[in-house]
Amino acid sequence: MTAADILNAAVAALALLGAAPWRLLLAAAIFLAVAEGLMFIPRAGFVLKQCVAALLAVQVLAMFRVAALGEPPPLAILLDTAWLAPSTILVLWLCALLPFALGLAVLAMRLGRPGVRFFFGSVLRDRPPPIREFMYAKLVMTVAALPFTFVAPGVVLKGYIGWNALEQGLLAALLYWQAPAVMLVLSLAFETLTAGLQKVLPRRSGAVLVLVSLLCFVLFLFAFTYTLSAKAFGI
Repeated sequence: MTAADILNAAVAALALLGAAPWRLLLAAAIFLAVAEGLMFIPRAGFVLKQCVAALLAVQVLAMFRVAALGEPPPLAILLDTAWLAPSTILVLWLCALLPFALGLAVLAMRLGRPGVRFFFGSVLRDRPPPIREFMYAKLVMTVAALPFTFVAPGVVLKGYIGWNALEQGLLAALLYWQAPAVMLVLSLAFETLTAGLQKVLPRRSGAVLVLVSLLCFVLFLFAFTYTLSAKAFGI
């Protein structure tokens, strides 16, 4: 995948967002609200977040698929998981939980049990790990998730099922490694930008700006993932 292909995919992603901007924006907002809201469930919240977000991400990509075909994507797609085979759901959960587990393992090695207690306790009661260690673990999770970039899109675009979806997704990530690399750069740039904004802006206005920026970034990331995947799978 050349630089021109990636640039064309970015332009196509912006055009795709224009096909149904408000519905896709609302879908991204629902995705974030559900995923982040699950963290407040004591003990199991972070694990539930990974599992539910993995399924919701497929549904959001399905909405982009409908939008790419020129139809208005119904929000009801977000609730329809009946088309996903049990083996596919297990693969999606594996792709979400493995990077999460690796990040926690890094925290446990660096900080011991107190480093991971926050993720199996209560976000309202327990203190999170030191910010530097937390960001390092988050980087590990992001890098570990890169090989799975094309798994969910393969399910949506090609109808891959179960372990075949995992195999084809890993193969696509290997052949078109430039796309996951660009996604990593974008994620790191966004994290750096938001961290800088929180330092220079007042707390309340900074939090609002970061939240809006996160919503817009997640929306573009979904669109960009879709267009990159369409290129990778020859759609």
